[in-house]
Amino acid sequence: MSIASQPRRRLSPQESRAAAIAAARELLREDGVAAITLKAVAARIGRTHANVLHHFGSVAELHRSLADEIAHQVAASITDTISRMRRGEVGMRDVIEGMFDAFDQQRVGELMAWVMLTRQHEALEPVADAIANVVRDISSPEDKRPLDQATLGLVLLAIGDSLVGAEVARACSLPRSAARDIAAQQVIAVLAGKKVVG
Repeated sequence: MSIASQPRRRLSPQESRAAAIAAARELLREDGVAAITLKAVAARIGRTHANVLHHFGSVAELHRSLADEIAHQVAASITDTISRMRRGEVGMRDVIEGMFDAFDQQRVGELMAWVMLTRQHEALEPVADAIANVVRDISSPEDKRPLDQATLGLVLLAIGDSLVGAEVARACSLPRSAARDIAAQQVIAVLAGKKVVG
């Protein structure tokens, strides 16, 4: 159901921001990040452009708020999967699949590329914070494995895959899952203390 089809009522500032971010997420999934404008978001939620501008100040702040919400949801999902792995409920491949799925479904690669190309670097801060939180959450003093290195490689591969994975796999005559296979091999090698490259 579209957000705009909900009955119009007076919203609190928090509800207005939440509705706008939800609309921005719908636009991101449906038409890509270029479709996320203040005007498009306002139309989606049945508000005026001025109303949305009042709550965010600029489209850059809307992008930052969207990146913040996506980053924290993705990080929470990854941390949850890692916790399940520690309890023996899932394996490392499930963690990798979960990260790739989250990045792909939320179009994280496209959002990050747009942020970089439009030089809205501050919008990447929530993503960086979320990644740092994942590394912190999965680390423990007794675990001496290079979890930070494994996370770095995994995140970069997942971002690239969410952005152009299908096209590059096709160009290389490889299955769509090839990047996930490579990620699994590299993460397992890094955690085992092996060098991935010469």
